[in-house]
Amino acid sequence: MKIITEKAVYVQKNDIAYLTHTDLPIPASIFMKVFGSGVVIIDDHNRYEFERFEEGDEIEFFKSLDWIVDYHSVKDLSDGEIIEIGQNIAQTKNQIAQKFNSMSGDEREKNFEMVTQCELLDFQMYSLRDILWFKQGHLKMTLPEGIDYPTGVVPDGKTGMQRLIRKIFPKK
Repeated sequence: MKIITEKAVYVQKNDIAYLTHTDLPIPASIFMKVFGSGVVIIDDHNRYEFERFEEGDEIEFFKSLDWIVDYHSVKDLSDGEIIEIGQNIAQTKNQIAQKFNSMSGDEREKNFEMVTQCELLDFQMYSLRDILWFKQGHLKMTLPEGIDYPTGVVPDGKTGMQRLIRKIFPKK
């Protein structure tokens, strides 16, 4: 997920890690900012943390990556609306896959970027799932300072209803 502000773009480490596995060219400043100090391990403990990018070319680069979900475009959507976006992505992926599968071997070799397109759409769907789980309170995520949380989600990752239930039925 990416969060675009007037002066910076924040990108989750999960997206940056995936980006390094694509064939897309990555600006050197981004690569150095994230990986310049040596080996970086991205796992379940830090995958939802955000990296801040402030340089103009960095911001423009991340703005151009439409497969990284933009937080502001989904933050206030209902679960159903997010699921509908996911269904549209699945439909697009299936159309690309059907077209690719109907090609001859030579045509497939020439159009192998279609496989990459499908992989990026898969990743986008996983990101939508994570946002949905975050909004539902199943996934804890700390947003950068100054970024509003979706309605009903509080910074500790628990929805208002979950907090009420914990007050009524405390763990023993």
